[in-house]
Amino acid sequence: MSVPSEAIAPAPLAKSRRLPLRPPPYEPEVEKAIKNSAFKGLSPLNLRLALAQEPRLSVAFQSMAHVVLFKGALPERDREIAIIRTGALTRSEYEWGMHVSIYAEKCGLSEAHVMELTVGKASAALWTEKERAIVQMVDELHYHSTVSDATWAQLQTYYPHDQVVELILASSFYHMAAFFLNSTAVPLETGSRRFPEGMSQASVPFSTDKSAA
Repeated sequence: MSVPSEAIAPAPLAKSRRLPLRPPPYEPEVEKAIKNSAFKGLSPLNLRLALAQEPRLSVAFQSMAHVVLFKGALPERDREIAIIRTGALTRSEYEWGMHVSIYAEKCGLSEAHVMELTVGKASAALWTEKERAIVQMVDELHYHSTVSDATWAQLQTYYPHDQVVELILASSFYHMAAFFLNSTAVPLETGSRRFPEGMSQASVPFSTDKSAA
């Protein structure tokens, strides 16, 4: 889907309290990456305009995202379980909100599913054993930077090797995306879902204890 040139950088651009969104003109490869979108309607434009501050990595980042979202062999629902859980654990409101808004209903994820991915545990009442294994994988990657032997073995019973790789890279890629989104304060997109009440964007707790740094 090609986005009209006037939609690339709306005026005025959304304001970020940290990294400003980059206005045109752009290098040809960056303009192409900003214009080309596989999304209809809600689209991560603010993220693209923030990434455009570093043209080389911007293009590489968007190429990887395109492969993860549109070129893989994983069932879409399985991939989105991993990504939405990752967005929740990293407390990235932009990432979580966009994937819930664009994919949840499409993938058959009800509000109860979304809430368990966001603020709870994956219960046997709502999820299959395979889906609970995905959530366990994401949790272990987030908290331990690896997966246990038990989780690895479980994933191997449900997926061929290439799809296990996809799952791990999907969660890993969206950890990176969350770190960028959170750190640069990319403005939320209009129409994107917001965190539920009581859940806040990631922040560094204030501490006067310098030894904790």
